[in-house]
Amino acid sequence: MITNKIHAEDDSTTSPDHQLGAGRAIRLVAGREITTRAATKSFVVTNVVLPVVIVAGIIVLSMFTGDSKPTKVGLVGDDSQLSQTIVAVGDASGEDIEIVPIRDATTARQQAEGGDVKVVLVPGSGNSYEAVTKDDLDGTLEGVLRAAVSQDGLSKTLAEQNVDLSVIAADSTLTVIETEPAKPDEGQRIAVALTGMSLLMFAVLQGGGMVAGGVVEEKTSRVVEILLATIKPLHLLWGKIIGIGAMAFAQVIVLGGAALVAALATGLLDVPSAAGSMFVAVLVWFVLGFLFFATLYAATGAVVSRQEELGSSSAPLTILAMAVVYAAIFGINALDSTIMRTLAWIPPFSASIMPIRIATGDASIFQIVGTVVLMIVACGVATWFAARIYQRNILRTGARVKWSEAFRG
Repeated sequence: MITNKIHAEDDSTTSPDHQLGAGRAIRLVAGREITTRAATKSFVVTNVVLPVVIVAGIIVLSMFTGDSKPTKVGLVGDDSQLSQTIVAVGDASGEDIEIVPIRDATTARQQAEGGDVKVVLVPGSGNSYEAVTKDDLDGTLEGVLRAAVSQDGLSKTLAEQNVDLSVIAADSTLTVIETEPAKPDEGQRIAVALTGMSLLMFAVLQGGGMVAGGVVEEKTSRVVEILLATIKPLHLLWGKIIGIGAMAFAQVIVLGGAALVAALATGLLDVPSAAGSMFVAVLVWFVLGFLFFATLYAATGAVVSRQEELGSSSAPLTILAMAVVYAAIFGINALDSTIMRTLAWIPPFSASIMPIRIATGDASIFQIVGTVVLMIVACGVATWFAARIYQRNILRTGARVKWSEAFRG
């Protein structure tokens, strides 16, 4: 096969008089990408089936999320009367409680911090108790324990002597101690961040594949030669990325909206203001992450001439995208580790890790701004690299071009 090597950046191949303006050209290409791909059967089916699957999955998750196991409450000492009172008050409040006797306060605190029990009651002076828990204490459970301690104190005091009820109420108290105070709405912010990261990677893998596939398709059918008669290569590239990017963003809105509505309806999410603010952070990283990968996917399509070769040319990029996903998933429980703190500064890993660090409150303003700036720089470098590859190889047919040769042109 004869290789037709034409430098698309050479304006001598097309007359400037016949070139469309940049804005109009990009809009036309973007509109063409949207209308053409939105009409495909696979796109329609995907956007009908996936929301249904997501909603069904969230409904099933909500059915199993409710903790059917009793809440374990540790109690220092062998106080059968208090144990019975706690269980009885819990039953009356709809809280299934299991009492775990513990021999001493030190062991009790260790079990609470280790998560073996949700909370432990450590007796203090008189009828006072300390409720020691690792993080936050559920409002219903705290109410049960306060009521049980108060009732137990009342019954014990009355058994000893006739005492004024106001004195008893003041004497029976419960002090809640959190060894590792939970951050407000942290769970919901993390859920929003993880959802956004998952949707980003879905958009990257699908949208990036569409960009690369579209480039190869135009080369194979020779349509690109006709388009470049009136449109500059970079306008064609940006129109394709913006058009497919808009479709990917619309898909994310549809899928994310379906998940949000289902989560609200099932009670898995109540979208407090803190969780709502996470949407902004997720949106910023979504745009930056998609831009980074989409431009590079376009470059992988420009160096091949057949769809069969696209898998091998884009494989390193796909592996990188999957590494970005798994870094966030497997590193969520070790965000303070050296490797995770380091990866948070390195693009494109910051696109998946930083939203989670923001959600947990582990990211400072300096780190947020710094990582965004670095990601913008990385997007600029990726865009420059992809544009150079695209311009020099979009009209090149034949065998797959090596990256070193493609870059030199």
